[in-house]
Amino acid sequence: MRAKSAVDRRFRAVVFGVIVFLFAAAVLFTTAISFAPYQIVIGCGAVLAASAFLLWLLYGTFYELRDDYLYCRSGPFVEKIGYDQIKYLGYSENMLSSMALSSKRIEIRQYGKGFVNGTIMISPENREIFLGYLRQRCHCLDKAS
Repeated sequence: MRAKSAVDRRFRAVVFGVIVFLFAAAVLFTTAISFAPYQIVIGCGAVLAASAFLLWLLYGTFYELRDDYLYCRSGPFVEKIGYDQIKYLGYSENMLSSMALSSKRIEIRQYGKGFVNGTIMISPENREIFLGYLRQRCHCLDKAS
């Protein structure tokens, strides 16, 4: 089962706002200051690369239930979490930086890792259904989960 990430409107607005700001700043700087042509090309390339990265995060974030592990991808970032390593699953609205693009999240804690590096937040579009399927595959959950 594969689920795209839910995306909050404010997150989407921030991403597109940053992209517009980068392009506007590039245009203003190149017209206000006389740059050499190679500097303009480098600047435009940097703006395009940053914009492509932000769009990759926005549209390339998904979660997939595979045979032995949960596969999470957010742009270039990948996390594989074995079902036997998951000790806690629950709903969260914690805004810690993670592979989630929405404030309505699923918190996943892993055995043998601390809170910082052993907790991941995901935000599938339909988190109730996704959490139900994920719980079915996790046989090592703590009783409080």
